[in-house]
Amino acid sequence: MRNAGWRIGCASLLNRRAKLRKVRFSPVGERAEAAMTIKTILASVSTPEVSRSTLEVAFRIASRFDAHIDVLHVRADPRGLVPYTGEGMDGSMIEEIMEVTEREGSERAARTRQLFDAFCGEHGLAIADSPTPSAMPASSIAWRAEIGREDEVIAMRGRLYDLVVVGRPLRDAPLPSPITLEAALLDTGRPVVVAPPDAPPVTGAAIAIAWEGSPEAARAIADSMPLLERAERVIVLACRTAQVAQIEPEELVARLAWRGIRAEVRNFEAGAGELGPAFLENARAVAADMLIKGAYSQSRLRQLILGGRTRHILAHTTMPVLLAR
Repeated sequence: MRNAGWRIGCASLLNRRAKLRKVRFSPVGERAEAAMTIKTILASVSTPEVSRSTLEVAFRIASRFDAHIDVLHVRADPRGLVPYTGEGMDGSMIEEIMEVTEREGSERAARTRQLFDAFCGEHGLAIADSPTPSAMPASSIAWRAEIGREDEVIAMRGRLYDLVVVGRPLRDAPLPSPITLEAALLDTGRPVVVAPPDAPPVTGAAIAIAWEGSPEAARAIADSMPLLERAERVIVLACRTAQVAQIEPEELVARLAWRGIRAEVRNFEAGAGELGPAFLENARAVAADMLIKGAYSQSRLRQLILGGRTRHILAHTTMPVLLAR
């Protein structure tokens, strides 16, 4: 009887230890796994003419992670225009400008909402405001409308999401606004995906990395790790002739291998002032459908005056670009 009791006591102790190991170690692993994913995406839409691609890119990324998308449309507040009106304007002129702004904003919001509704129907997306069990197995979506300055709203709201998707600013077009893009990139602290005017058929299957060995490039790679882990191909684009940080691209490939990411290196030659076009050209040459890029490695003022490879890429890319800084 004494031996039987001893065996029962040992078995009970082993069970308790097993439970402790499960409690202590499993949640840590689960948290680490959960951290390297994308579950919430904020997509900024301004007009139906330019927002279709933004929705497509956001949806394709969300589909890879069963993530939720909040589609945000910001309508300008006419009262915000008052400080910018001319001193020679009387009250009736200011009131007329405000009425026109209100009417145009309401019409634009209604047409953009129609695009949203049609997009949800086309893709069979569930509309959900909270992570209910019925919404968890697949991607879900919701419409958010606010009044104010788009850049300010995006800067504040974007901090709550894993990823922000905005449209690429177009030459000679007020929307999507480059100010909104800069607010998303500089003020949210989150990675930003810039959608081109026409989304490619696939997003995230073949990802190119614009490797410069800079802190911004390192941050962009870290922020894009969930996408890299699910990509079918990862290509590191490395310039051999430009003056960049002295970290060989093969070292990056070796570090990525520890995460189970099999990457390849594509070397090319280009001058420091030609890196922007060269990155795009080589990304297209390897049939990439997304480019990872560290942003604003130079001072912002210098880039505003001289251009810069980040700005060149944003002005000419035909594939989604993930930016981080």
